[in-house]
Amino acid sequence: MAINPISGTYSPPVRGGGHVERAAPASVASPPDKPVGEIDQVRLTPGSLSLRQLETAGQEPPVDEAKVAALRKAIADGAYQVDSGRVARKMSDLEEALFR
Repeated sequence: MAINPISGTYSPPVRGGGHVERAAPASVASPPDKPVGEIDQVRLTPGSLSLRQLETAGQEPPVDEAKVAALRKAIADGAYQVDSGRVARKMSDLEEALFR
C-alpha cells in the first residue's frame, strides 16, 4: 500500500501500460502560444483506445434478440446453469485486456 508521506492519504498504485511522456525542461519554457499537444504526449493502451472508440462512435452493440429471449425463458424456467469457471475466466480476460 502506498501512503502519501505529505498528506498521509492512501494512493492506489497505477496499473496498466499507459505511459505519459514529460517534455524536456527546455521545451517547457516555450512561448505561451504553442499548443499543449506539442509539449506533452499521452499514449493510451489498446484496450483504452477500444473503449474510447465505443464511446465516440455512439453506436449500440448488436443485440441478438432471439438469444436474449431464449436466455430469459431458461432463467424463468430454472433451466439456466451458470458456468462459474467460464465467468471467472472471462472476467480475468477482460481485466487483463483493460490493464495491459
